[in-house]
Amino acid sequence: MSVVSFREYEPIRVLNSLSSPDERALTVAELESIDRISANLGIRLIEHISRSQVRPKQYVGTIQMPTRSIEFLPKIETTGKDDLPGVRHNLLEMLRVAYDLGGSTSGTAGLSSRQVGWLDLLILLFCRALADQVRRGLVKKYRLEENDLPAVRGRILNEEQLRRNLIHKERTACEYDEFDENHALNQLFKLTVRLMLRVASNASTQQAARELLPAFENVSDVSFSKDWMEGVKLDRMSDRFGFCLSLAKLFLQGFTTDIYSGNQQSFALMFDMAELFERYIGKQAQKALKPLGHEVHLQHSRHYLAKDQKKNQRLFQLRPDIVVTSAGAPHCIVDTKWKRLQLEERKLGVSQADLYQMLAYSERYQCQSILLLYPWNHSGGEFQGVQKQMTFEGKTSKVTIGEITLQDLSTVQAQIRHLISRCSGEASKAIA
Repeated sequence: MSVVSFREYEPIRVLNSLSSPDERALTVAELESIDRISANLGIRLIEHISRSQVRPKQYVGTIQMPTRSIEFLPKIETTGKDDLPGVRHNLLEMLRVAYDLGGSTSGTAGLSSRQVGWLDLLILLFCRALADQVRRGLVKKYRLEENDLPAVRGRILNEEQLRRNLIHKERTACEYDEFDENHALNQLFKLTVRLMLRVASNASTQQAARELLPAFENVSDVSFSKDWMEGVKLDRMSDRFGFCLSLAKLFLQGFTTDIYSGNQQSFALMFDMAELFERYIGKQAQKALKPLGHEVHLQHSRHYLAKDQKKNQRLFQLRPDIVVTSAGAPHCIVDTKWKRLQLEERKLGVSQADLYQMLAYSERYQCQSILLLYPWNHSGGEFQGVQKQMTFEGKTSKVTIGEITLQDLSTVQAQIRHLISRCSGEASKAIA
């Protein structure tokens, strides 16, 4: 099956039919299918520009059609002009960090060099990790079983014996413990492998999934439900499957905003890049700033903006993306924005509403350092990190407008430390 890739906000032609499965355009039928999936998921995946042109929004991932797989990738700058393998690898790494998948994607360097789609990379990563654990053996657990047996085992069920076996003296209704691999964790893995086998677009990916199925021959088939999946937990015996379970749940549900839709004709696994960017930066900030004695709080919700005097009720809860504290006091507040700065504009494209929000954070948290953080706009020239610093009129607090490059993710923590230092350092000068 062919994989066609598009980038965020890239204009896409809409045609009645394609000249080949690899043509970088959408058919009217494909667009209608994507719109139906959007409606089911309650999000807007595609923006309609005209009758013959559309563009993807900030959601990235894969939508599989009957004849090909359509891939939406983030606008992450890379070292090459068409370095899709690098973009796919970085997307996997951001997901791993943002959603605490554990393990490491260091082994995906070889995977990412393959000319396969992002979904196939995710499947290959899962199959490789699960195969490593399966070679050590599937986890077995005790489960309570009830059945009619030719010999007594466990406890006799007297009521069931009278009801079912009154005239069948050769069998006995028993309740007993069965110790085997047929339990929820392995059932979830088998379900995941079967679904991956159906949606994989590459022959080698399908083979990797197919080779896992014999290991689950004695595991029952189950149907997917969100409540059942969330109830699947690890224990001391199965803890080594943690990375596999995280990847399986990510695949089955679309971890970020409950985005999952699938049937025999279509399949969608999509992620909101705005949320992914926020979570990724937050997790990296925790790792980068802890050695410096800072604590990093994500989605901090301790303060409110106003209070109803009559009802003595707090109103308008504030929820900054990232609050950096030092010795319990706010050190810097960071708000992430998944959009590119307009460097040719005097205000850089920063909205007035965003600045009002930052002023509210600064006042209520009594924090002098505010950082508005954007992904680097590589079309604006050489990467600088800090683009502009502003002081609120009549205040000593400062807002730093910063960018971060995602080209080499190994540099992200160092970039965060530098930006926080610049941000808080400039604010300290203003106070002095």
